Amino acid sequence: MISDVKRLLAAGALAALSCFGAGAALAAPTGAGAIRVTISSPTHHPKVNVGWPVTITVTNAAGKSVAGTLTMDVLAEGMTYPIDNGAVYHFVGSWHERAGNLITFPAYSRGFTLTFEVTVKALGRTVRKRFAIDAVG
Repeated sequence: MISDVKRLLAAGALAALSCFGAGAALAAPTGAGAIRVTISSPTHHPKVNVGWPVTITVTNAAGKSVAGTLTMDVLAEGMTYPIDNGAVYHFVGSWHERAGNLITFPAYSRGFTLTFEVTVKALGRTVRKRFAIDAVG
């Protein structure tokens, strides 16, 4: 995970970044197959060189945890950079990186806005959710 973000930033992805905002999940139709995806973190402003804890949650229309798959990306300058080399994680209800493997942003990412995007597939639906990130410190 750490090497993915460093490689992304070292490749010059931070040059002249556009500001990206946190977006809403793509709307899944209401009904039995509807899912809700949330991204939660203590901050949109992670400190550089410090692990950034983030939790992804997926529930059905009734608010009950469901099984799903997850991929994560960082978006910058119209480019998509996979986190964990595009790994697909299987989970039920909620998912977070293990201690010691948290996403870390290097010092040269300070001051730029990046977008953290998750793609969750569950109950036959696919939802993308975005979370704006500004590395500080």
